[in-house]
Amino acid sequence: MTSAPEWISVPRMTVPTVWLATPDGLVSLDLIAIELAMNGRRKRWTLSQDEARYAARVMLDRKVPYSVIASRVGVNTNTLRAWFPGEIEPADDRSARSGSRKAAPTSDVKCGTRRGYGRHHQRGEVPCRPCKDANAMADRYYRKHGTYLGAPEPSAVAL
Repeated sequence: MTSAPEWISVPRMTVPTVWLATPDGLVSLDLIAIELAMNGRRKRWTLSQDEARYAARVMLDRKVPYSVIASRVGVNTNTLRAWFPGEIEPADDRSARSGSRKAAPTSDVKCGTRRGYGRHHQRGEVPCRPCKDANAMADRYYRKHGTYLGAPEPSAVAL
């Protein structure tokens, strides 16, 4: 049986809103919003930049993974790296991403299939007749069954 995750509290919270002195001047922090965000309860509202930075600092001190911090406070990893230089690093080389959002090309995509039809569009090409036919067949199957799983595919040739 797994236990519930530990609630992350704002340190020394005695009032719901505080003023914090920063090099840029005084900023107001809503500590209740910060605590809710740190615990994944931020729905349809955002933290101010100062609140997000404060929440990120508290979570970094609690050893929360930086990907979770970025998600919960609503900033990307590059923003966290700018706020905390040298503290935000991937755990190892395997977890570091290349930065490219394109998927690696797959060699098993064949012409005359629904995936072949998608590959033509991905490459900016006009789909060939066998791919158009396969996509139309898969779409008919989808409209009838509500899924592409099990959709028949005509014989395919290498793309």
